Amino acid sequence: MKTDRAENDWYQDQPEAAEALLRAERFSGLSWDPCCGVGTIPKVFEKAGHECLASDLVDRGYKGGLTESFRQADFLQETASPADNIVSNPPFNLAREFVDRALSIASHKVAFLLPLTFLEGAARTRWLETTPLARVHVFSWRISMPPGELLATGAVKPEGGKKAFAWFVWEQGWRGPAQVRFLHKPPAGDA
Repeated sequence: MKTDRAENDWYQDQPEAAEALLRAERFSGLSWDPCCGVGTIPKVFEKAGHECLASDLVDRGYKGGLTESFRQADFLQETASPADNIVSNPPFNLAREFVDRALSIASHKVAFLLPLTFLEGAARTRWLETTPLARVHVFSWRISMPPGELLATGAVKPEGGKKAFAWFVWEQGWRGPAQVRFLHKPPAGDA
């Protein structure tokens, strides 16, 4: 049975996802979100004092915040600039291609927000074992990732996620098995 998917596989993450990543991981240098959508990840990174570039296949109105760094581009096709980190909520249907591309560009870390089911499948797990996957940060709650178009029109609200998600973090030079860690919501008022 075929299910309807969001156009360009655009599912909009909420700031709490990137905030949780920054509580769990340290980033230094320039970060780049090549699937920035409305700029959720770059906004959170810039608010935390990180320099962040932003691009997307579709211009959804984000102009790059403090650095005005947005550019419309196809991450899988463009001649990419080097970046220390690539941090993104990529299209799930192209996640493997995005990981491979990001690992060829980022000099330090690649962090992708993906469904936890990205760990499933014999071919995918064999491939993951050949990558420098260092950590999988599993959310202890269901984050909201509604289709971006529906959220933009107000047809849905960002509440009550239906899937389990995790941040998958690859680190250049990592050796050994990936570590599994859990992300917890901060107590109210500590975000």
